[in-house]
Formats: sequence, C-alpha cells, structure tokens
Amino acid sequence: MVDNVDVGPYHWADPVPLKTSVQRARELFELVASLVLFVFESVPLWWEALVGCFSAPPAKNISGQTALVTGGANGLGQAIAIALAKEGCNVAVADVDEVNGRETVAKLRRYNVSAVAYKVDVSDYEAVRQLGRDIERDLGPVDILVNNAGILPTSFTLDNIPSHCKRTMEVNVLSGFWTTQVFLDSMIRRRKGHIVAISSLAGYIAPGWAKTYATTKFAIRGFMDALEDDLYLRGQSEHVRTTTIFPQAFNTRKPAISLLKASSGLTRLPIYEPSALGQTVVNAIKTNQRKVVVPETVKPYQLAIFE
Repeated sequence: MVDNVDVGPYHWADPVPLKTSVQRARELFELVASLVLFVFESVPLWWEALVGCFSAPPAKNISGQTALVTGGANGLGQAIAIALAKEGCNVAVADVDEVNGRETVAKLRRYNVSAVAYKVDVSDYEAVRQLGRDIERDLGPVDILVNNAGILPTSFTLDNIPSHCKRTMEVNVLSGFWTTQVFLDSMIRRRKGHIVAISSLAGYIAPGWAKTYATTKFAIRGFMDALEDDLYLRGQSEHVRTTTIFPQAFNTRKPAISLLKASSGLTRLPIYEPSALGQTVVNAIKTNQRKVVVPETVKPYQLAIFE
C-alpha cells in the first residue's frame, strides 16, 4: 500500500546543523579521495570504450526469441518488427490501429515466424497487463521489448492544447513505464531479456515548436538511463540489456513530415526511410549497444558534449 504524501499538512524537516571547520575540512578530504578513487576505478571502463572503437562486439543470436513491438502497425514500429522477423524472431504487434496491425502481421509471417496483432492502448496499465497474459498464451514469454509507441507533433499549436499534452505524455512516456513493469520481472527470472526504447534526436536537442514531444523524448532517455542503473545495482545488467535509439528524421506519418519540412531551419534536414532504422535497431540489440543515433552520423556522446 502506497501512502499519499500529498494529503495532510506540510511538515518541515529538522534544521541542518552548522558544520565546524574540522567537519568541512574532512568533507573536502573525502571528496578529493572519492575523485581519485573514481579515476582509478574508471580505467577499465575507458579501456573497454577504447577497445570498442576498434573492434565490434560479437553478435548474439536472437532467432526464435519473442519480441513485442508497441506501435508496430505502422512507420518505424513496422520497420522494426519486419527486421526482427527477418532475424527469426516471433513478433507481437501492439497498436491501436487494428487494420494495419493485421496487415503488418501478414508481412511478418512471410519470414516463417509466428506473429500476432493485438489492438491495445499501451498507455492503459491494465490493458498492458492483459497484453502480457495474451502474449504469454499465444507466443510465450517476451524476450525483446521494443517501446516504440508514440504521438508525433502535427501542428505548431498543439502544445497549447492541454488534452494533447496529457495524451502525448501518457503514450510516449507512461506506456514505457507500464510495459517495463509488466515484462521486466519475467526477464530477470529467466536471466534473459532486452528492452529497447525509441527516443529521438529531440531527446538531446529540443525544438521549440514541439515542446511536449521533446519533453517526452528527454523523459524516455532519462528513464532508460535509470533503468540501466537499476539493472546494474540489482546484478542483472549482464542478463537484461537496454538500448535507447535516437532517430533523426524518418519518413513516417505524413502530417508530421509536412510539419517538419515547414519548420524554420529544418527545411534542408535529410529524411530517411524507416527500413534503415529497423535494421539498425536489430543490430544494436544483437551487439548490446546502449545508445545509438540513427543514421549513425554522430555518436550519443557527441550530442552530450554539444548539449
């Protein structure tokens, strides 16, 4: 049972006692010692990063695994689902678009894999719990979770509409919370799993004309960083992997692309076909890459430096 901390009067915490000169000196010494220890302990990580620049990690085999792609009926989600099917994965497609979900499943089955479409609103926690039971019954436990479902901006004025802001937060952010909660425990028990989230270049560089969208993409980035750390602290980071994808502009929903082309400063921005993203996502899964910009014209650390 969770207490509602917002109910009742506000209670101040005890005042922080003033520190003596000796205490401040001790804290400074401990800070310097911690920094030295950090530098020493991070040497293996820097060495691993340096080696990774010159040698690709061995690819893991994902054939026969069960993947769930939210928002998989169209656009980037469909491209990811097809790329997974080509690798031999059985695919569950979750989308509110039932018609295109079934058409996507028909495409997936051409690769001799099992595929099922589920009409579901993944922003609804109870619906996601039921989805988990349905997939377990039809395809088995989920090994690869791709949180792709999202709402794109299609107008410069959408940020002024409260219902749009609320709905975008629910679909773009909360759906990833719910799916992770539903499927993570099974992955940990089986010591096998991979969770992918589709963020955006807007998760590093926020466009002012799409503030709500950018906020959700920053949130996805933060959630995935926290999830990675959570798995590490629980001793599961070698068994359950995470990947965050930061796509640039891809040719998906027509109103969103039209808006992008009409945006000041972005008229020359190259627009790519979704199939390129699908294969990159699969390669990132197979090689356990944590963060990938698609196309890989820049690296996430370069965006972080720019930021």
